[in-house]
Amino acid sequence: MTQLAVLPLLEVVREHAADPDLLHLLDHDPDERTWIRLLTTEDYELWLISWPPGAATDWHDHGSSSGAFTVLDGQLTEHTFDGGLQLIDLGVGDGKAFGAGYAHDVRNATDRPALSLHAYSPRLTTMTRFRFRGDRLEVLGVERAGEEW
Repeated sequence: MTQLAVLPLLEVVREHAADPDLLHLLDHDPDERTWIRLLTTEDYELWLISWPPGAATDWHDHGSSSGAFTVLDGQLTEHTFDGGLQLIDLGVGDGKAFGAGYAHDVRNATDRPALSLHAYSPRLTTMTRFRFRGDRLEVLGVERAGEEW
């Protein structure tokens, strides 16, 4: 298994996002985020995530995996912390790439569903969960693949 660099991983997401069938592969649950793993290759895995209004991931990283995502429908807001809280609004076609250990909280703060496409390289094996304390992120624990997702 190899690890794709961050920018090529964003290109992978954008290439796959061009498939119009993705908009119909996952039904929107009105109460909870839902997801499916669409593809696993030697270099990366691809996930489709549906976001009902108000859904959030809570603070987490992707362990030793780099990642990238793009919004296919609706709008998401990414919360990051680098000495200060930063909010980044992402609409249809907007994308984001990040390296291993990058912590964020992604939310659908709108009143309509959203859909996003995510790629991780290498494949996800762990996710660290955090609590935002206003001036720092506090580690809550580590989830292993198959436990929660």
